[in-house]
Order: sequence, then C-alpha cells, then structure tokens
Amino acid sequence: MQTKLQGSWQSTNSPVCEANFHTITFNNKTLEISYDEQGFISETEARKTFVYTILSTEKNLIRVQLENETRLDKKGNPVVWHLKPLRNDKYCWGRDDWPDLSCTASRYKCTVSN
Repeated sequence: MQTKLQGSWQSTNSPVCEANFHTITFNNKTLEISYDEQGFISETEARKTFVYTILSTEKNLIRVQLENETRLDKKGNPVVWHLKPLRNDKYCWGRDDWPDLSCTASRYKCTVSN
C-alpha cells in the first residue's frame, strides 16, 4: 500500500502535476506530505510539510496522526486520519470519528514536469 501511495498527487484529475501538488513519502513509522507551495489545515493555518505518525496499517487504509495536530474530534482528542487508496492513481482521507465510507475529495496521482 505504501508503494501505491508514494509519489506526487493533486486535487485535479490531470496526468501532469499542476500548481501546489503534494508528494507523499514514507520513512519508517512516519508518512510525510510535502506541498510544492502550501497545504492548509484550516483557513488560517498552512504548512509546507506535514509529518504524520503511522498508527496502524489496515486492509484498505493507513491510520495516521499529524504531528502537532490542532484539530480535535468530538471527544476532544486530536484527530486520527485514514489515508485510503481508492485505486493506483487515486486516494482520499477519512477519520476515526467519521462513518466508514466518508471521504474527503479525492486526490489524483500526477507526474511532475521538469
């Protein structure tokens, strides 16, 4: 699953990466997402790099928690995210506190042009 998710991704379904694509890499027990420009946690909080601790790898998802996560679930705990590969070229995000089939907008694999 990690091999499938490694690489460059964006929110538009286009084979060539466009502005502000992101790259996923794995390193031991962490997942790192680096944006070409910035990724947003909220309207006021943005980062260029997001580092997640891998909590578990399950059949169809990887459970992760963002370092210095500021968002809380309904119980007041930091959000635990699900990275869900949908195909070899598509993934979405879910959360522990969302219904199983709930998902953010999809991200699509792309190729960085030089």
